[in-house]
Amino acid sequence: MFSPLYMGTNHMLGIDNFVPLTTNNFEVRVYNMDGTTPTEFSDLLTLSTDEVGNISETQDVITVHYGNGLIKFPSKVQFQDVEWTLNCYCQPNVLESLRAWRKLVYNPDTERMGLPSEYMKQVFFIKYDGQGNVRDVIRCPGTWIGALDNGAMNQTGGDLVKIKVPFIISRVIYMSQADLTS
Repeated sequence: MFSPLYMGTNHMLGIDNFVPLTTNNFEVRVYNMDGTTPTEFSDLLTLSTDEVGNISETQDVITVHYGNGLIKFPSKVQFQDVEWTLNCYCQPNVLESLRAWRKLVYNPDTERMGLPSEYMKQVFFIKYDGQGNVRDVIRCPGTWIGALDNGAMNQTGGDLVKIKVPFIISRVIYMSQADLTS
């Protein structure tokens, strides 16, 4: 009834399609950071990115019971918060840029909450192949950072300070190759 599609890896030899995506060829682009142009992205934050967590979704389930059986239906979809780790530099000042974004969400000086039009950003998670060709794009409109970890300090060595923030994601759009070429 079933037989293997292929035995071994010979079908992959010399075929460009089977080049694997690697975890180190990616970018995180946050658009409209300065508030002037929605299409402008922050290259400071993109180039300071050390790593970003997995973008994952879960879905609630509605269970309906009847007689001796049950059936399950899909309910609300939820996107998990994603941890974003950035390398801290003296100049350009990554921490200052993230603090300015956090201040749009909650301003500790005035104790006021911001408006979504000010703090929600358009974030793109882009995966490239080894030649820099776009292979996967996830678009997350309305994303904001929900906290700010200012990085550890210690007297033991000269490690790079890493800043962590959680991306709060409400919506995910998986872009197709057709979306990328139009």
